Amino acid sequence: MNQNSKLELSVVICVSDDVRVDKTLKSIKDNCEVIIVLNQPTNEVKSIVTNYKNNGIYELNIYEISEKNLSKARNVGTNLAKYDKVVFFDSDCVITKGSLQIYNVLLDEFLLVDGKVKFRDDNFQSKIISKVREYGIPGYALCPSMGLNKKILEYSNGYFFDEDIKWVEDTELNDRVKNKIKIGRINQITCIHDNLTFKLDLKSGYKYGTGVRRAVNKKIYKPGPEPNWFLFKELAKENLISALYFVIWNGFYCLGYYTEKEKKNEDIRIKRMGNKRS
Repeated sequence: MNQNSKLELSVVICVSDDVRVDKTLKSIKDNCEVIIVLNQPTNEVKSIVTNYKNNGIYELNIYEISEKNLSKARNVGTNLAKYDKVVFFDSDCVITKGSLQIYNVLLDEFLLVDGKVKFRDDNFQSKIISKVREYGIPGYALCPSMGLNKKILEYSNGYFFDEDIKWVEDTELNDRVKNKIKIGRINQITCIHDNLTFKLDLKSGYKYGTGVRRAVNKKIYKPGPEPNWFLFKELAKENLISALYFVIWNGFYCLGYYTEKEKKNEDIRIKRMGNKRS
């Protein structure tokens, strides 16, 4: 396929305050639709994105929502996309050459496609984290490099992402459809994720736990955080320090799960006290 030929495919990038979106947009070299969904953006990010409006390579459409809700932002981008084939990338990633063309082909065959992500490992912390992150969840199509075909609505109960469930919205979509469809996988690197620090990665682990708890509260998931302990043995074979870090990460994940539960119980207790006073 000629790289300059039009791809009937939409790329959705949701961003709030991450100035690295500049590198993400610069890395797109295909003629396609690119949708930026700004969720409570900073003025700096707005300025960066607007500079690509007339880039001469791809069609850029910009939308803004008033709340910092990634699930809602993904839904807005998906619903407004002019094409059925939609690919999600995060604002801290650089898209590799030719990856969109592969997505374009596979999304004709599969309704969900997982793209391989390379995590940069330029320092000690990112070297440890990258080993863990690159495993993902086997058999799932997950962000920051995930493609879907809108025809998936036939198998996903009529909606894309649950807006009440933040941080695990992509996992939850997979769980809804994985027994109904085949999920495709791209085995070559589709994007390069920026370096991660322990602080940021553990914070993400904590937030994933809160997202799972919200899914439990909605009776979507069974009670319990259910860490992926089966990956520990595989990690230990490759890098023992990464395997030990994986245990710590799951500790933060479980902490997020149980903290979210405590917050809910506290809300109930306060509400009951208020009823008694009235």
